[in-house]
Amino acid sequence: MLSYLTRWMSRGAFQALKGASSRPQLVKTPHIGNQTLAAAPLPFTGGSPGIRQARALDQERLLQIDWDDGSCSLYPFTWLRDNCQCPHCTLQSAQARSLLFSNLDVHTGMDQVQLMENKVSITWPDQHSSEFDPDWLKKRCFSSEARQALQEELFLNEREYWDSSLQIPTADFEEVLHDDKAALAWLEALRRIGIVYLRGAPAEQGQVARLSQRIGYLRLTFYGHTWQVQDKPMANNVAYTSGELSLHTDYPALHHPPGVQFLHCVRQADQGGESEVVDGFHMAEQLRREDPEAFNILSSLRVDFTDSGADYCDFSVQSKNHIIE
Repeated sequence: MLSYLTRWMSRGAFQALKGASSRPQLVKTPHIGNQTLAAAPLPFTGGSPGIRQARALDQERLLQIDWDDGSCSLYPFTWLRDNCQCPHCTLQSAQARSLLFSNLDVHTGMDQVQLMENKVSITWPDQHSSEFDPDWLKKRCFSSEARQALQEELFLNEREYWDSSLQIPTADFEEVLHDDKAALAWLEALRRIGIVYLRGAPAEQGQVARLSQRIGYLRLTFYGHTWQVQDKPMANNVAYTSGELSLHTDYPALHHPPGVQFLHCVRQADQGGESEVVDGFHMAEQLRREDPEAFNILSSLRVDFTDSGADYCDFSVQSKNHIIE
């Protein structure tokens, strides 16, 4: 039996798969109880936003952008200079800042602001020039709506809490391996709900590695990259026994516990072998409502977790973590 909390998935893998579908229409997936997965790409707004006016507010040290749709955005001078997109300040191939903090004047003003071919052109006191596209500025607007949209795009914040009425979403193993839209739908459901059942994997070892390499890479642990959960004499883990396991989160002794775990049933036990899962987010929220003091203790007090033994290698690890994170 197993329970786990899905914490992170590879953002790089998600972005790569998301790019595979060329702006498909948004499909609304059913709420709890769905039996199959549908691709649900992030919504987008077509067309480039138009700028009606750009002007510097010297006293407030803000750049004001008036958009054609009637809205207004404010950008701090220092933030704009720090985020200059020119080849001298940004390594384009890495989309990363190359401007040194030691070369940044945090008290900078603006010498000139111009609107040229619907781009905002800024000349700074040291005569350095910066150009900003409307799309880039609009996406990074400091309004609460824009910030929320960027949060949703980067971190997929949508969650569904569930209880015993959940019908676990399912997908086809081979489709996930070979179809980008199916893989994206699988990852989105995994992020949103925390568990997905893949059907149709060959009943032989090696399938977990195939699935993992579809979206990223395997993390090496002291049990190896993958391992067989089976009854063993002199077991160094309670999972290697035929006894019943309590609900748990795996590897709390690691500083970075696994974000996603893959389990593949190669051969079903003659008796037993049922799996149980629980939504840790749902239980934590219920505890917060019913017993706030207990929730505060479990989410603030650090507990020691230790694990030692020998498997892929000798190991002795220790960490301090909250029961609820």
